[in-house]
Amino acid sequence: MTSSIEPCAGVRVAKLYIYGASGHGKVVAEVAVALGYQVSGFIDDDPSTVGKHVLDLPICGGFEWLARNAQHSKLVVGLGIGDNRERYRIAQQCRRRDIPFVTLVHPSALISRSATVGTGTIVMARVVVNAEAKIGDGVIINTGSIIEHDCSVGEYAHLSPGSVMGGASSLGAMSWLGMGAAIIQRVSVGAGSVVGAGAVVIQDLPETVVAVGVPARVCHRTARIEESAKNDTIK
Repeated sequence: MTSSIEPCAGVRVAKLYIYGASGHGKVVAEVAVALGYQVSGFIDDDPSTVGKHVLDLPICGGFEWLARNAQHSKLVVGLGIGDNRERYRIAQQCRRRDIPFVTLVHPSALISRSATVGTGTIVMARVVVNAEAKIGDGVIINTGSIIEHDCSVGEYAHLSPGSVMGGASSLGAMSWLGMGAAIIQRVSVGAGSVVGAGAVVIQDLPETVVAVGVPARVCHRTARIEESAKNDTIK
């Protein structure tokens, strides 16, 4: 884990591709441009998108295209995939092929010097991350989110726009905090759980549940995440 926004040496002279050509990928590309990167194009595993353009940039191919080109060209990847498990899967594929990916922090974000931000994490505009917060690898911290002091965010979690984590709260790996949702201070949300838009979490939530409302109440378990978690090594 690192507080640097450039986790690999010489990243600015490498070609940067955004993995994922959906709406989220567009925003990630624009964060990269705001940081002064020249984005070379998008990578997308949907073969019907190859050759098309997004933001006037080409969709070059899927993972195999990326792996082939990485053998003879210096390139890096920005993770532009909104789905937590798919983002994790792609990151693991890149690691196995020694394809580096970058951490991107929008220039308008305010990140405490004592906070740590993991590799491959994307921090959108007007985010605030306060003292001693710890952000894992591959996290999405979306537009205008606030992570207060001493918080912990697990790997490949997603904070939606306008969400808030109170001091010393935690969001587990692969979890999703919905738009405008909040976790009050010293409360934890378990791995693989989903907190609905506008919900307020006032007591600890277990793993792999969906919770909605004010205060947030568990409405059902998230079977898809629970089942796929059996094959994951993420902590």
